Amino acid sequence: MTAAALPLPAMLRGLARAGWPALVALIVAELLRHLAVEPAAIAHACDPAPWSGWCAARSALVLSFATQGIGWAALAAGAYATWRRDARWAQAALVLGSAGLVLYSFEPSVLGALLGAMVLVRSGARYIDR
Repeated sequence: MTAAALPLPAMLRGLARAGWPALVALIVAELLRHLAVEPAAIAHACDPAPWSGWCAARSALVLSFATQGIGWAALAAGAYATWRRDARWAQAALVLGSAGLVLYSFEPSVLGALLGAMVLVRSGARYIDR
């Protein structure tokens, strides 16, 4: 059975199954950005001791996107998924890329998410054709 012959609900179920982790990562990253990173009150409260208590988690998050760590991890996962054609690594690349797009790591995140999405689409086509 080819992808064109599949009924629309089956295609939507496959898309939802592949996309929900990335959507959850996108929502969590958006909440972290707007509730923990951007508020000035939290930034001022964490200025005197940035590595104590809850401020340590905020400081680690800020450091991760200051170095674009999330984006580079997404790109590495996407490259590995493309090389090995592994859907699990592709899913990880899509999740990390989605979070990185929100958390200020645009360039490497979009490449990692794109590589992951291409592997997922291709692995889905292989699965459908069997």
